[in-house]
Amino acid sequence: MDTATNPPLDRTATGHDAALDAPTCFVRIRELGPDDGDVVDVVFAGLSPRSRYLRFQSPVAELSAAARRNLTALDGRTHVALAAFTQGRPIGIVRIMDLGDGRGELAVEVVDRWQGRAVGTRLLRAARERAAELGYRELVGEVLVVNAAAYAAVRRVFLVTRVRRHGAELTLSMAVEGEPPSAGPRPGLVA
Repeated sequence: MDTATNPPLDRTATGHDAALDAPTCFVRIRELGPDDGDVVDVVFAGLSPRSRYLRFQSPVAELSAAARRNLTALDGRTHVALAAFTQGRPIGIVRIMDLGDGRGELAVEVVDRWQGRAVGTRLLRAARERAAELGYRELVGEVLVVNAAAYAAVRRVFLVTRVRRHGAELTLSMAVEGEPPSAGPRPGLVA
């Protein structure tokens, strides 16, 4: 996992996002702490209404004070968040929340302007490494059926052991250990 130290968030940025010109090799990932609320705010602001809907599974125009507190209540063990940065600007977050019994809940969001550029895959890989360090054996995530990009990214990084459909949602159970196949289609188990 790339944990290079990043400069503080540049609050003087102009409307043009110069980071868009940076290749993904310049993306750095670091763990967030409870004082990184500004990172959560910038990433949330970079999500379109559709991306917010796909991430939170409901229309969310703004983060409530309670939701923001929950997203920044990071302790490095039972709630871990890793953020991707380029040129000091946050472009995505992945989080692991402890469910007990060696299981954690996984959630990821990437600002719209960086989607489709492997940022989500890099965040998921970093989360997998961090989950292994913390002793998790399984991560669980929920995605909407229409969120094919998120499902594909998860399958690139994790050995998906179980997929269950509940109406418009898929619940994915992912083994932390074990490599996903490198090529070719894999059957998904849908229960």
